[in-house]
Amino acid sequence: MIHLWLASLLLAVPATGIPSPAFGRLEHRPAHCRIVVGGRPLACERLQINANGSRGLRLRFIGNDQATGGSYQLSFVSLNGDEGSPLSCDNSGCRLDSRRWNGTLLSTSWVRFDARGLPTGLPATRTAQGRCRIDEDTISCESHSRNVAGISAEAQL
Repeated sequence: MIHLWLASLLLAVPATGIPSPAFGRLEHRPAHCRIVVGGRPLACERLQINANGSRGLRLRFIGNDQATGGSYQLSFVSLNGDEGSPLSCDNSGCRLDSRRWNGTLLSTSWVRFDARGLPTGLPATRTAQGRCRIDEDTISCESHSRNVAGISAEAQL
């Protein structure tokens, strides 16, 4: 009984000290979205922006493969954004607060899924050089790696 009372007391007292980094996800269905992998343009229907701490973002561009009934996704992990995270998250969800953001790429990942949602192989994940940008009406990422064709994606907000 005392443990239950103590646990409820700890939940009622607000935490003090260092604020915790932002974590959360914003989903968006852009009017226009395009991925370019291996020189081949592909359409995408969804964009996910995940906050991975105070300065990191994962930008995931997701499309449907009409031929197989599956899907594909291209992810960019970016660190060291110039203004911190452009996402603002609370208990009700996340929103894009800043329409100006630049971040240096850390890695890219390309993966395909079958019609049941299972991966058709291991994700092609690579360290990458490049940048992701958010401006007034566009989110874009482009990367280039040694011995690998450039990869890019762009979505309208």
